Amino acid sequence: MSKRILITSLFITLFILLIFAFTSNEVYYSQSEGDMHTRLREQLNTVESVAAQNGALPSAEQIALSLDGAEVTIFTVDGDMEDTTLSVGAETFSSEETATALASENEHFYVCPSVREGHTFVNLSKRIDGKLVMLTGEIISRSRMLATVLPSLGIFILVDVIVCLLFTWLSTTFILRPVKELAMEAIGNNKKIETRHAELKPVVDVINWKNEYVRAAQRSKDEFISNVTHEMNTPLTSIRGFAELIASGSMPKDKMIAAGKTIEAQSERLSAMIKRILNYSAIDDDTVKSYDVDASALTERVLDSYVPMLKDKDLTLLRRIEPGMIVSSTQERLTEILDNLISNAIKYNKQNGKIMVTLAGGVLTVEDTGIGISNEELPHIFSRFYTVDKSHGENVGFGLGLPIVRKLCDRSGWKLSVDSVFGEGTVFKVDFRVAHDKKHRSPSDDKN
Repeated sequence: MSKRILITSLFITLFILLIFAFTSNEVYYSQSEGDMHTRLREQLNTVESVAAQNGALPSAEQIALSLDGAEVTIFTVDGDMEDTTLSVGAETFSSEETATALASENEHFYVCPSVREGHTFVNLSKRIDGKLVMLTGEIISRSRMLATVLPSLGIFILVDVIVCLLFTWLSTTFILRPVKELAMEAIGNNKKIETRHAELKPVVDVINWKNEYVRAAQRSKDEFISNVTHEMNTPLTSIRGFAELIASGSMPKDKMIAAGKTIEAQSERLSAMIKRILNYSAIDDDTVKSYDVDASALTERVLDSYVPMLKDKDLTLLRRIEPGMIVSSTQERLTEILDNLISNAIKYNKQNGKIMVTLAGGVLTVEDTGIGISNEELPHIFSRFYTVDKSHGENVGFGLGLPIVRKLCDRSGWKLSVDSVFGEGTVFKVDFRVAHDKKHRSPSDDKN
């Protein structure tokens, strides 16, 4: 952090110093050039006044003496140099500029390099008494001005480095001290932390949210392990008990067959629970890619597979399936949702009850006329290993079906809702349109 602060502050301040140096140099040069222009104009006006008074233009030397130091050059109307106070070889004006000045009725101003290194000629000319009079002044050039500034700039840069080092030390020692203290407090601490610095409040909120998430995850893990242990203990105890009786040889042979069937049933129950747990964990697998699934055809097939079970329980199945509805998911995950909702509707239904399955407009609805869910139990039905009152039916399951449905819906961005009246029935709805409008297509959407 300190290195980043130092580099950033150095870069910004050095950039500002350089911009200031070049800008100041340009401003000073422009001011010098402007001052010389003004001075030459005043002197040129003086020459014009003297020529008017005398009725003739004085010589270049006489004009220079009266102007106290200005260099004077006089040209004929043909552009030939008639007289000058400039030394031989110092004439730096061009014939093009001279021609331009002769063609102009007003003053002509231009700048050209001086014969002296590091200087610039400033020329101002005007036609007076039929001749072109050019006054020349000398100022320091841009490059010479900049070279003069560079030693001072070097001192400023050195001071800037020292100031940046001091600023970095102050930042890391004092300004960032609350951040370091906050970091030390947050390390290995899952409790809620506070800060008196308003600037750090968003950071504290994120840390507290993360800690709460960790605590919730830890509670969920502990609860999961406890529930799995409890659910596995029942079939394992039964298997072990019958296995010990068989191994001891004290069980009559006529009861061994029944004991074997019990062991087999409990083993299958244990295997089914392990499969459920694995399915629940596999939902978080990001490598599973979604694709377009014909939800209508899949729902029809799943419902057909439950016909024998419905007949055994004297249940009536009503279905209204909109053909050709496409959902972006996988066939296995949609089948998991349908199996859990339909099997629950069968399992918790009443004798001679009804089940209504509707798939239309992007919404799956599974409605039954079963025992319903009480208001006390309703908030918990999506919790892992939670089952409703076990007195309402046989083989109520492991309490993983609805949690799997909710997790699948949350993972896919679908809306899962439930409405139930105790003693009358339950309605589950899965809205495939939510967060997946572009991936969901149905014939009714096309008509709209």
